[in-house]
Amino acid sequence: MMQKPSDWDTTPAITGEYIPLPPGGYECRIVKVQKGESKSGAAMLTIAFDIESGKYAGYYRKQYEGRKASNADAKWGGMYYQLTAGEQQGRFKGMLQNIEKFNPGYTWDWNEQSLVGKLFGGKFREEEYIYNGKIYTSTKCIAILPIEGIEAITPPEKKCIEQEMRNGYGTDDDDIPF
Repeated sequence: MMQKPSDWDTTPAITGEYIPLPPGGYECRIVKVQKGESKSGAAMLTIAFDIESGKYAGYYRKQYEGRKASNADAKWGGMYYQLTAGEQQGRFKGMLQNIEKFNPGYTWDWNEQSLVGKLFGGKFREEEYIYNGKIYTSTKCIAILPIEGIEAITPPEKKCIEQEMRNGYGTDDDDIPF
């Protein structure tokens, strides 16, 4: 007969269900940065991050390790994409100032790898997407903000797929005006 462990009653069960990240604000840490280009050729930083503290600390690492166990090609889930020039230059500069403010002694030096390990406040919202003809929801980081007060921010409104997309990716032929 097996011996019941002394902490059995207080041990949380891991049953394999996916636990979605609720929208809102989280303290995050940058784990990897890559300089590159967007699909349209614009200069961009790709930032991989994880939740640093609170109930969801290590959220993306746990997800990744779970997926990696059954899929060698698993991808990291916590990603933020920031264009760095043109109309997005001001947003890029604001992101860097928020990171500098909450990482004492850090000053942006144009070396994107210097961002690894830095903390930031992440603003997350739910977003719908279509995969294999079905609508799903995920939670995405939409802004890098100051850490101070981040967990108390009001969750942003859910980004929903437009009604036309829900009804079969467009219009009926009868609606075409010719």
